[in-house]
Amino acid sequence: MDRPAVRDEGLHLNTVATDRPEQPKAGTMSIALVDDHRLFLMGFSLLLERIEHDCSVEPFDTPVDLLKALDNGSRFDLVICDLMMSSMNGLAFIAALRGRHDVPVLMISGINTSPPLAEMRQLNAQGFVHKSADDAELIEAIETVLQGGTYFPHYAPDAGDGTESNFGDVADIYGDGSEVPVPTTRQIEILKLISNGASNKEIARSLSISENTVKTHIKQIFELLKVNKRTASVRAAQALGIL
Repeated sequence: MDRPAVRDEGLHLNTVATDRPEQPKAGTMSIALVDDHRLFLMGFSLLLERIEHDCSVEPFDTPVDLLKALDNGSRFDLVICDLMMSSMNGLAFIAALRGRHDVPVLMISGINTSPPLAEMRQLNAQGFVHKSADDAELIEAIETVLQGGTYFPHYAPDAGDGTESNFGDVADIYGDGSEVPVPTTRQIEILKLISNGASNKEIARSLSISENTVKTHIKQIFELLKVNKRTASVRAAQALGIL
């Protein structure tokens, strides 16, 4: 006896290709993560999804890519951004972001010196967590920021806007959204020597150039970083991730 033919309509629905991006499930927290160190970017993305089960993480290896995504309509509940990046420093990124979008930003860094917390606050970043922090601190920072608070555990909560910064007035200089300056290789070499206390004569001897050439480079560095003192140039370079 012949069996009736079985219709297979719908059996292949899951194999149909689609170009539509996968959307986060309802109630899922959406996080954009920006870091130009690809291994850390991938590892930290997995860590976030492991400790925050109801979160979706979209990684970006340049701040410009995230700005383009936001301009094209992408929406995130939180941006977690590295402070030290080569294409655009984290502070310059926040300044550019604030003129266009109001998504909260949590800064991260593995910096070994005091982070520029005053500049972060002046640019309206909502928090800072060191990359060496444990899971509990990271979760606390994320929850605090998402609830509308700020998370600067090592920053005096009653400090006013006039708090003196150890990193130069970077927020005032680049608060208009202009991109971080990019010194030449020679200028970076001179900045490093200045940061070590070298005089013009010592810099000239170290780099096998004349003192007049050193003075010319220093003048260009001052103009690039919008400062007028050697110490200020070092502070600005540190805050912008150049040193």
